[in-house]
Amino acid sequence: MLRLVYSFLFYLVLPAVLVRLLWRSIKEPTYRQNLLQRFGFVNFEKENRSPLIWVHSVSAGETIAVAPLVRKLVERGYTVLVTTMTPTGRERVQSLLGDSVLHSYVPYDLPSAVSRFLRRTRPDCLVIIDTELWPNIIHQCAARNTKTMLVNARLSAQSAAGYRKISSLTRSMLMDMDYISAQTAAQGQRFLDLGLAEEKLLISGSIKFDQRLPKDFKENVAQLREKVGDRLVIIGASTHAGEEEIILSACRPLRDSHEELLLILAPRHPHRSDEVATWAEKEGETLVRHSDEMKCVDSTTVLLLDTLGELTYFYGISDIAIIGGSFVPVGGHNLMEAACANVPIIMGPYLDHIDDIASMFSEKGGMLIAQNAAELGRQLEALLSSVQERKDLVARANAVLKSNQGALEEVENLIVQSIARAELSS
Repeated sequence: MLRLVYSFLFYLVLPAVLVRLLWRSIKEPTYRQNLLQRFGFVNFEKENRSPLIWVHSVSAGETIAVAPLVRKLVERGYTVLVTTMTPTGRERVQSLLGDSVLHSYVPYDLPSAVSRFLRRTRPDCLVIIDTELWPNIIHQCAARNTKTMLVNARLSAQSAAGYRKISSLTRSMLMDMDYISAQTAAQGQRFLDLGLAEEKLLISGSIKFDQRLPKDFKENVAQLREKVGDRLVIIGASTHAGEEEIILSACRPLRDSHEELLLILAPRHPHRSDEVATWAEKEGETLVRHSDEMKCVDSTTVLLLDTLGELTYFYGISDIAIIGGSFVPVGGHNLMEAACANVPIIMGPYLDHIDDIASMFSEKGGMLIAQNAAELGRQLEALLSSVQERKDLVARANAVLKSNQGALEEVENLIVQSIARAELSS
């Protein structure tokens, strides 16, 4: 009954959802593209195709995390359909996985849209990344005997309390799931407390620790090094409004003792690039846009990364990485790319979305946390002044990475075995 009420309310608020989507498309026109896919209108031929695995990753961070798993599944001969919810997620699918996978936006969790999507794709297995529990998607997959699993699952105490308020709907979704692979035992216990059967739970850790650098990493880093020259480089990565000001105010005094310092600003959303460029130039910065394909000269103080899909390579030329979404109340963004690229990491105090992983690094001394611009400035000065401190920070981060790897193989085996059992019983 609650699922019917939920669906009815979703239909009622749908006009507001579409208005918000169109409003966002004013700044990001890509939100207007492929709109019908959000209602399940996709066209993928099923004939003569290997088993189809539907992988759902919400946005860019989840897509980066799941890309190694998807590559392994493709290598095994499966057809993989990756769905995302945002244009940045879509771009990451294209840049990381290209034509090796199918892609569309995930359908809205409306009975008609989900039914249409499943009729047209007929997946053998649904793999959901992190915690994207959609009642109609899970229910209809279960009704069609589509294996459904949540991997890299995380559930905070606060989120668990929210799900507890709709306990009957939550319990129904968990009963329909085939497996949940949780990142930690504490998070797994929260799923059990909400009604998940114990035999459906696997504690595997986070697949984010199994990320690898792209094969063309060294080649692209070498090209970027020619662009910036022999400079000390600090990158402000995946920044949001308000964070560029904090980072610049921390970096500007450092130029007195480090004249060769170059700041790279990489806004989380490239549509903000003009805004950031205008602001930086008003602040007296000499700025070069990466998209202009110009080299930085001695007087260049800021390089603006205004393209998508290249952030990993920019970590390769950076001496320190400041990861955004953490100095304003966004919740923090993926730090794994920087860790894999052997860059010392500093983040702000807002880490709600990545609290479990961030705490692993901070507790082991594998990253620094700055509460404000003044503290950020002090930490940057200490790291810039000591190559050994930077090396030690990277070494501790590498130790955290290595001690937590292995989840990817467990999750891959879980998916493969589930599909094999489904094929035997059909």
